[in-house]
This record gives sequence, structure tokens and C-alpha cells, in this order.
Amino acid sequence: MTIGGALQIGRSGLLANQAAIDVTGNNLANVATAGYHRQSVVLTPVRDSEVQTGIFIGRGVQVTAIQRQVDTALETRLRGSISDQSASNVTQDVLTQIQSIENELSDSSLSSYLGNFFNAFSELANSPRDNSIRTVVVQQAQTVAGFLQTMRSDLGTLRTQVDSDIGASVGASNDLLKQIEQLNSQIAQQDQGTGGASALRDQRDGVLAQLSQYMNISTIEQPSGSVDVFVGSIPVILNGRSQGLEVRRQSVDGELQIDVTLASDGTVLVPGSGRMGALIAARTGDVNQALEKVDEFASQLIYQVNRVHAQGQGLNGFTTLTGTSKVVDTSAALNSAAGGLQFPPTHGSFEVNITQKSTGAQVTRTIQVDLDGINPASDTTLASLVASLNTVPNLTASITPDGRLKLDTASSDFELSFGDDSSGALAALGVNTFFSGSDATNIAVNAAIVSNPSKIAAGLGHVDGDNRNALAIAALRDKPQTDLNGQSITELWNQHVGDYAVRLGQATQANKADAVIQQSLQQQQQQVSGVNSDEEAINLLAYQRAYQGSAKFLTVVDQMLQTLLGIL
Repeated sequence: MTIGGALQIGRSGLLANQAAIDVTGNNLANVATAGYHRQSVVLTPVRDSEVQTGIFIGRGVQVTAIQRQVDTALETRLRGSISDQSASNVTQDVLTQIQSIENELSDSSLSSYLGNFFNAFSELANSPRDNSIRTVVVQQAQTVAGFLQTMRSDLGTLRTQVDSDIGASVGASNDLLKQIEQLNSQIAQQDQGTGGASALRDQRDGVLAQLSQYMNISTIEQPSGSVDVFVGSIPVILNGRSQGLEVRRQSVDGELQIDVTLASDGTVLVPGSGRMGALIAARTGDVNQALEKVDEFASQLIYQVNRVHAQGQGLNGFTTLTGTSKVVDTSAALNSAAGGLQFPPTHGSFEVNITQKSTGAQVTRTIQVDLDGINPASDTTLASLVASLNTVPNLTASITPDGRLKLDTASSDFELSFGDDSSGALAALGVNTFFSGSDATNIAVNAAIVSNPSKIAAGLGHVDGDNRNALAIAALRDKPQTDLNGQSITELWNQHVGDYAVRLGQATQANKADAVIQQSLQQQQQQVSGVNSDEEAINLLAYQRAYQGSAKFLTVVDQMLQTLLGIL
């Protein structure tokens, strides 16, 4: 070996171990840095030099690579767990808010108010002529209606909040996609396909982890070092560049629909997880279903109570009465879609009674409601129903400009009352009903009853002091209804409450499970990529000794050179 070769060996040792010490120091400096991946130096011997035939002497050491300690598959699983954890957090939060709005765990709940309402009718059955109890019935009914309206409004506010959160998530995701695009460009310039640019890659992995909080993503690294990012099979970063996200709002069947789309071509993005995915799923699922259930319950409460109430009589009758339900097409059959009634009547009849107060004389007429469909041309319309009602002595029927049925007696000496409605036409048209409105947005106690509680139809058969209708309404609390698949009105609501309690319990368990999985994956990642200060201290000592050895070697070679020069 030549003196020059020996110097080269010493020099390579100094440079290689100096690089190793620098890498170890960088690891130690980042021992507490979130998202940092430990780096390691790959040292390999320099190719041997043949000094004689078949005799080789090494030429030192070289640094062939500085590698990030990263498990790509583990990083992918960790990002997936971040998405799942973020999604379960959102789902649990939304369901908790729904439970809080419905407030079924307290005495100030719909179940409690509904119980008080039916109890009030039971009390009225005991004293059907007591106006103070009738006033209590009205008050309890107004409490139920007010609570339903408030609940519906609060759920609508929750949906608006979810819509706003979706928009905020899209905005945050766009910012992160832009950061990834910039890091892709920087990595491609610095890396040039070598697999280096460790610090930039750590930054990009951190941004990808943040993006995973909003949507479940997968990545494909290109030879240049940049990554393409996909949600399912849809690229949100393609060829290293962000495609951008937008929120698209459009009306579908009268309802606002929100979609997240690619800004580049309008493709609808459907994240399966992450905050954004959970918000979209919660809006279309839990929140909308809760709104629909509240509306359905309110509608059924209105109809079931009205159907019974409309057949009864109060303490006195009406001299004028206007239905609360509007008919869209007054020439269409009452049970047709064109009629527009929410609860269409069926084939049957109802009774109209006219009482002359001065003489006590009563005239009762049965009004047929032909909706059997056998001869569509003869099916009852609002116009034909008005014609039939006008045949009743001392009664005038008409249609208001907005499509409601209006009834007037000949004078204040005549009173109008109803009975035995097998068709449901009175309830469908809002005639002699207890509630007005169609769902939770507008449910209210009929204004005629609010202004005069004596109109509450507690009796049947035009018998003074009768309580059978009050008992029938009180019985609705537990009476199975064909329209409700054999459930009672209270069972309908209790089923909804139970369903959402189960959903919240499942979401809570899923959230806990996702947290455990994420913690486990983070521990695994630390085992692969984390910095162990004890190990690094040992490596630092080894490289230091190696560096000192190389320096000592160079000192010896220098002494040899000085001696050789002295001889010459």
C-alpha cells in the first residue's frame, strides 16, 4: 500500500464517521419532534485495491446512504386509523347533540310532555264540563306543540352547523393539499429520485397525517419523489398537483343537498372516513333521519288526535268554521296526489248536525265520501263535497281562495257539529280538529280551540256531558294504530329514542376502539421510526471512537511519512 492510499483510508474514516456523528446528533436533536423519522447511516467498505496478484487491501469506508427508518405499510395503516378516529369523534359528537336536543334523559322531554297531555284528557273525561280542565288540556297541548317546534328548529340548526363544518373541512383540506403540492415540488427538486430529502419527507408525512383527519386517503409515490393522493379511486393530488375541492349546494326535491366535488372536473368525492366523511354521513343519516322522525311523529300526533277529535262534540257547536288544511286542486279526488292532502281520506261518510238553539230541534245528515275508485269520475272532490254539504238545511259551504273548506250556519241561532266520520275526511280537511299544521315545523293547537276551549270535543252522540271522545283521545297513548304498523303514538316516539340511544352507544364504543387502535399503531411506529436516546448515545460513542481511531491512524501515517522524508 502506498502512503497516499493510507492517507485516503484515514480520510475516508474521518469523513464517514463525521457524517455518522452528524446523523446521530440530528436524531438526538429531534428526539421530541413530532413526526420525525429516525435516520441511520449506511456505511460500506470502499472497493479493495490489489497490491499483488491475489492480494487485496481495503481502501477505507464510505457513506452509501442516509436512510429514514419508515415502514410504508405501517404509515398507511396509521393514517387510516387517524381517519377512523376523527370520524368516530364526529359521529359521537353529532349523536350526543341530537340526544341533548331531544333531552329524553330529563323531565323536560317530549315523553313527559306527551304524558301530561294525555293525562289532561283523562282528567277532562272525569269532568267534561269543567272549563278550567279544558284550559289545562289546551296548555298541555301547546307545551307539546311548542317543544316539537323547538326540537325541530334545534335539529335544523344542528344540520346548518354540520353544513358549515363540511365547508370548513373542505377549506382546511384545500390548504393541506396545497402544502403537499409545494412539498412535492421541493422534494422533486432536492431529491431527484434518490430517496433523500428526509426533512421534507417528514414534513409531507405530517401534512398527510393532518389530511387524514378530514378524509381517508391512500398515496402512491412517483419516481421523482412526489406523491399522488387518492380518496378511494379519485385523485385529489395527481402528478404532484392538487385538484382542489369545492362544496356544491343544490336543491333536490325541495331539500338542500351538499356534495364535495373536485374543483378540476366536478367529480363527486365520497370520503368513507375522516371528519369530512363523517360529517357528510351524519348529515344524510343521523341528522336528516332525526328531522324526518320528528316530523313524522308530529304528523302522526296531529292526524291521530284529529281523527278522533273531529267526530266528537264540544260544549257548544260552531256558527262558522274554516278547515285548516288546504286542497291544491279542488276538482281532484280528495285522496289523489293532485289534491295535496297530507293524510288523504278514504271511502266512507261523516255526519253533519245542525241544532237550532232557540227550539232545540236537530237535523242530522250523512255526507257520503265516495273514494272507492270504482268510478273515478264520481270520486269525491272538494267541489263535490261542498255541493253535498249545501244540501244540509241552514248550512252554507264554500271554498276559500286558498283551497280550504268553509262552513257557515244560516244565523247565530243555528249551531254546527259533527259525528261518526268513517272516512277521515274531517281530519284530513282540518274540520273540527284539535291540532293544526302538518308536521313539527307548524304544529299548533287549533286557533278555534285556543280562543274557546269549550270547543274541545270531549263527547260523542250529541249527549250533554258525554266523555267518550275524551277517553278515546286519552287512549291514543297506548292504543296500537294500523297506520303505525301496530304501534301506539308513544311507542313510535320511544322506538326513535331507543334507536338513537343504541346509535350513540355504538358510536361511543367505536370511538374508544379507534383510540386504542391508533395508540397501538403509534407505538409500533415509534418502535420503527422513533428516536431512542439510549441507542443513539451508544451509536454516538461508537462513531466517536471510530473517528478517533481514524485520526490516530492518520497521525501514525504522518509520522511514517516524516520518517521516510528524513531518511531521504
